[in-house]
Amino acid sequence: MVTIAGSGMGPYNFDNVNIDFSQYEMIFCDQNYDTGAVNVTKGGFKIVKEAILANLDKEILYVVSGSPTFFSGAILILNVLKRENIAFKIIDNTSSLNYMLAHEGMSLVKTGIVTLHGKSGVDLESFLVKEHTFIICDDETPAVLADAMAHLYESDVTITLGEQFGYETESFKTVTLKELQSTPPKMPYSLLIKRNFTPLPNISSEDSIEHENGMITKSYKRHVSLQNLDLQPNMLLWDVGAGSGSVSIDGYKRYKIRSIMFEKNEKRAKMVLNSLKTHKIIDAKLYIGEASIDYKTETSTPERIFVGGGGDKVISEIDYLYGRLAEGGLMVANFVTLQHLTTAINTLKKAKITFDIKSVSLTTYKMSLLMPEPERVMHQIIVKKESTNG
Repeated sequence: MVTIAGSGMGPYNFDNVNIDFSQYEMIFCDQNYDTGAVNVTKGGFKIVKEAILANLDKEILYVVSGSPTFFSGAILILNVLKRENIAFKIIDNTSSLNYMLAHEGMSLVKTGIVTLHGKSGVDLESFLVKEHTFIICDDETPAVLADAMAHLYESDVTITLGEQFGYETESFKTVTLKELQSTPPKMPYSLLIKRNFTPLPNISSEDSIEHENGMITKSYKRHVSLQNLDLQPNMLLWDVGAGSGSVSIDGYKRYKIRSIMFEKNEKRAKMVLNSLKTHKIIDAKLYIGEASIDYKTETSTPERIFVGGGGDKVISEIDYLYGRLAEGGLMVANFVTLQHLTTAINTLKKAKITFDIKSVSLTTYKMSLLMPEPERVMHQIIVKKESTNG
């Protein structure tokens, strides 16, 4: 039988594990543990996992830090034990999450959970979605958060830092992102971020986004464009010829995507930056300059590309943008002039890239006279990049 026990908060030892160690033939733990118990094998997760699975005929104890069921390698071993129908036992202990919430008097129901341990970006599906967000951290966390929260005001969040839970040097204090970057916290540490703002509606009204006359994708066209992009949480969208930034803004608010925007007009770019702050958009980056130059220097691989503008140069190299898409990715390009539509079609046909075209139109009627007021027809090219494996 395999017993998995948590050691709770504090130093890496067995002091908080209240069991009889003599009943186990083999004991495993992380290489950082300091213990005088006999028959102990220390090592990284891969070594421990292989050793446990090779000795399932013995009485085994596996000690993990915190709680076995909270972001622990024990979960992977448990999955194997369940699949192989091997008996196991869990002896739980306090997790860093429960420890911090108890100290702060916070409810788990109102708390999202994000791990940035070994991660280069935040999980947008959980980050700042609830009133509080608990974050498991590593040395790079302050820089990752600073990038993700670049368009938030300092007053938009309250950050509580908890350092070295269970140690004599344990502390809790309120900090800012700048303080986290200038004075790195002591490991191990966790953060609890309180969201001080109320999210705005998922589909933004046109008057809530700063824009020049005509330089915004109308809400119903925006809705169709987002729908045809088939967005999923944490996908990366390139928004080429961003204009007002409305597609990226609503893409985040509705689908929790990351975005990189390209806008050459400095006046419009400043409006975009203002709207990103107004709408509290996370993990969004804006290039200000000629899009056809900037997206060639950007090293990321987008899973989705939206082309809403960018001028003749962008449209004439829409095949290049297709080439930058991730396998299985989608590109949606909107056009209101037949000239630009024709250029895009000819470019894609020359490159032998398969595409679909949809047209979207809307006619409104004023209540006073019931006179029709048709809007410009929008032509939409949709391109899917097939996976080489499929």
